[in-house]
Amino acid sequence: MCNHVNKKFITAVFVVHVSFTDLVLILSIPMVAIHAAVAFISLRYLTVPRPIGLPIAIYESAYYILLLTYTLLNHYSAVLIGATALFLAIHVGGAYLYMSGALSYLSRNRSNIRRYGYYEAVELMFIIAVIGILIR
Repeated sequence: MCNHVNKKFITAVFVVHVSFTDLVLILSIPMVAIHAAVAFISLRYLTVPRPIGLPIAIYESAYYILLLTYTLLNHYSAVLIGATALFLAIHVGGAYLYMSGALSYLSRNRSNIRRYGYYEAVELMFIIAVIGILIR
């Protein structure tokens, strides 16, 4: 048996982990701003213009792919992984439907816009909770 510990390998793994955590935290800040703004305007029966909404939809999908990867690699609880996977599915599917124009009918009904604002507020709380988990 070899009792030799490769300290360079351990150091490299730790540095990558810290960098990945920092990346997720940094990318969470725009998510908070986006969801606070969209919740605010949706609860006032307004919508985000498509030229702004399309890049946001793509960013959110990429964020949840990164967050799910992070939670899986770092063995977080099944609840957090499951919630992240749910938001990933919603965002990837929603981004596809948004790009295809299939969701435009929803904005014709004021109550749908308001319900979407509540959904965005719930998602905002989730992102804030994720930030809290990552910081501790």
